[in-house]
Amino acid sequence: MSNLHIEILKNLVSFKSISPSDGGAMKYCQEILTSLGFDCIKLNFENVSNLYAKIGNFKKNLCFAGHVDVVPPLMGWDFAPFDLTPSNGKLYGRGTNDMKGPLASCFAAISDFLKSRKQDFSISVILTSDEEIMGDNGTKKVAEFLKEKQETITGCILCESCSPNKSGEYIKIGCRGSLNVNLTSIGKQCHVVSSNKFGNHIHDFIKLLSSLADCKLDYGNENFTPTNLEITSIDIENKVRNIIPPKASAKINVRFNDLWTFDKLEDFIKSQICNKVLCSFERFGFPFIGSDADFIEFLKNSIEKELGKAPEIGTSGGNSDAISIREITNVVEIGSPIENAHITNEYIDELDLIKLRKIYLNILKSFSSY
Repeated sequence: MSNLHIEILKNLVSFKSISPSDGGAMKYCQEILTSLGFDCIKLNFENVSNLYAKIGNFKKNLCFAGHVDVVPPLMGWDFAPFDLTPSNGKLYGRGTNDMKGPLASCFAAISDFLKSRKQDFSISVILTSDEEIMGDNGTKKVAEFLKEKQETITGCILCESCSPNKSGEYIKIGCRGSLNVNLTSIGKQCHVVSSNKFGNHIHDFIKLLSSLADCKLDYGNENFTPTNLEITSIDIENKVRNIIPPKASAKINVRFNDLWTFDKLEDFIKSQICNKVLCSFERFGFPFIGSDADFIEFLKNSIEKELGKAPEIGTSGGNSDAISIREITNVVEIGSPIENAHITNEYIDELDLIKLRKIYLNILKSFSSY
């Protein structure tokens, strides 16, 4: 096997494509795809670069999707974040795992496939530069464009970091919903010695937060893990010790399954709080299954042939562009280990990179029979 996947990854990592900027990475991807024979359409909306590329004009169309943007590297790196650095079988650099590494494997696999056999189905690619901020001008707009143009896509593989341990061992078929909750407790400001008269609303607020954290909202179901409520911030903004402040706030995120709707979940949370606590919500992503059973079974069998064991099927993990792609076609995520995403000294094992290249190639080779 050639080192094409490493060559592509090295070049991709060199682009400082901090979301929503593509940093030149989109042009490079377009050059790769054009050299392979793809027709490319730039779909740029405001400050976001997008691309739809396609080769072949067949009824069946297998799509690969991804993003070239990354999160900022911040401090603490032992390696230059925008230089690909090999060390002890690992390839370090921002985006190596999420998701320039999987993209490099995907491009290399497509190249392998086109060189190995006659094409009898279309292959397409969707790329964006705003996935890390989940903006409105990326894959969401591309999906709307493709829907308007009545572009047919049989199924889509999002090359996202989603596996628990090793590349390709997990097919993510959907996602839980996400609800942000903002709580603000309002009380009487007073000296601490006057709490017997005016009370201390912070004590009651802490009890409320503890009660919410202890709630068993459900037990999950066949496709989804149990709904999970996490307190992510508690702020009182009090710099002195002898005053009970008039306000305290907290932020909560709830990842919920399809046993709940936004309305039902918000009503439940409001039922748990008193009128001295203000509450607001931010809805972000609903629970969904992104593919029919046939496409999932095809991918499962294809990966099993490569790995020698069946991949796990599930919906754990964060939100992704699958939420937009599901509006136009079947979509699943198949990619690298999620635990290495966004970390300081981000890396991908070279073996994981090779494994993904082989998995994507085997899916391509099997797709004619789907």
